[in-house]
Amino acid sequence: MTALPNLSSPPCRAKVLVVDDEPVFRELESSVLGELGHQVIQASNGEEALRLIGEDPPDLVLLDIMMPGLTGIEVCRQLRKEKSTRTIPVIVVSGVDAKKALEESIIAGADDFLAKPIDSLELMVRVRSMLRVRNIHDQEKRVEAYVKHLQSMRQVKKP
Repeated sequence: MTALPNLSSPPCRAKVLVVDDEPVFRELESSVLGELGHQVIQASNGEEALRLIGEDPPDLVLLDIMMPGLTGIEVCRQLRKEKSTRTIPVIVVSGVDAKKALEESIIAGADDFLAKPIDSLELMVRVRSMLRVRNIHDQEKRVEAYVKHLQSMRQVKKP
């Protein structure tokens, strides 16, 4: 029998924004993520989420669909429109018709989907996976920037 991976040590300590209008779901998700060592910030609606993201973008967003005011789908669409937030991984969470919610989420630009009630182990695995992808993407961007820097230095030195 194969042992489960050690989920208590994520690939990185990340800042995760949990967005849900239901305090009980925010607390449950925050508790699981906090146990993994992540810094968790919370928003109770879409407007607050966009404000927090604009002030200090998180490494990952866990986003409920059904909220008063801006829905999770609308928030996801806005994140994907902006260059500065386009690459933030978004996991949409929904307790409504899962198939329809999944389709709407993917069309809006979400990276993953979880149905409520959330299974803690599944949440841990999905968050870990999204953060690994984010880390790889960030490393690629740093390497590209370094290569460009070296190329520009090389051109400056030419007589």
